Amino acid sequence: MLEKALEGTAATSPFREAWKNFPIGYPRLAERIAVKPETGIFRRFDALNARNLLYLQAELCILEKALQEQEERDKKDKKGKRSEFATDFQCLLEAPLNEGRRQLDLIEKMRKKLKQYNKALIQHSLLHKMTPPDRFDLHDIQLFLWSDDMGPADMDGEDSVTWGNPEELDNHPPDLVGIKPRMKQDIFSRLVAENAIHLFKCGLGRLKKADRHLGRRVYYDSTVLKVTFWITSILASLLPIASILVLISLRSLKARLGAMAAFNVLISVCLGVFTDARRIDVFTVTAV
Repeated sequence: MLEKALEGTAATSPFREAWKNFPIGYPRLAERIAVKPETGIFRRFDALNARNLLYLQAELCILEKALQEQEERDKKDKKGKRSEFATDFQCLLEAPLNEGRRQLDLIEKMRKKLKQYNKALIQHSLLHKMTPPDRFDLHDIQLFLWSDDMGPADMDGEDSVTWGNPEELDNHPPDLVGIKPRMKQDIFSRLVAENAIHLFKCGLGRLKKADRHLGRRVYYDSTVLKVTFWITSILASLLPIASILVLISLRSLKARLGAMAAFNVLISVCLGVFTDARRIDVFTVTAV
C-alpha cells in the first residue's frame, strides 16, 4: 500500500521512526524500505545478465561442437565395426574407459552447463516482467538518501548513483525495478493520487492521524481510489441520462445523429480516462 507523506508528527510510540535507531547507510536504508516497501527499488543489471547468458551460450556452443565431433569419431569401434553408442546409451555407459569416456565426460559437462544456462535464461525472462518503479517512489527514496537522516548523501560506494538524486530525477540506470509496484490505475485515478497531496497540504491533511511508523501524517492511494471510484460511478450513471435528455430536446434528425456520434466519442474517451479498459472493451461498448 503506497502512502504519500505530509507534514506533521506522530504521537509517542515505540515504533515511531524506529528506522532512525539504526546506523546510517545500508542498515537505515533497509529498515526504511521495510516500513515503505514501495521504495524497494533495485537494479535488474540487464547488461551483466546479458553477459552471463552470452558467456554460457558460448560455452555451450563449444561443448556442442566438441560432442558432435566426438560422436562422429565414435561411430566405429577400433575394429572398424559400427558402434552402438548412438543407438544404445547403455552400451556407452558400459563401454571400457578408453572407448566411451570422452563422450560421457562431454555429456556430463553439457548437462551441468545447460542447467546453469536454462536457470539464468528463465531468471532473466522473469526479471523483465517486473515493472519499473513509480516516479513518486523513486523521488521518495532520492529525497531520503539526500536528507539529514542519511548524512545527507552519506552513501559513497559504487552503488550510490543507483537511484539518482532529487535535482536530476531521470539521472539513474535504465534497469530499475520495484519489488512492490503500485496497483494498476486508470489515468484519472493516477492524476488524482499524484496531485491530491496539494489538497492535504492546504489543510485537509489535518484530518489524518500521524503514521506511527513514519512519524508523519500520510494518506494512502487506496483512499483516493475509493473517491475516484464513486466519481466514475456517478459519471457512468449520468451519461445515459444526459444523452436521453439531449436527444429529446433535438428536433432535427441530423442533429440527433450528430449528438449520438458525440456521445459515442465521449463514452470512448471516458472509458480510456476513467477506467483501465482494454481496446477490445472500448470497441465492444461503443459498437453496441
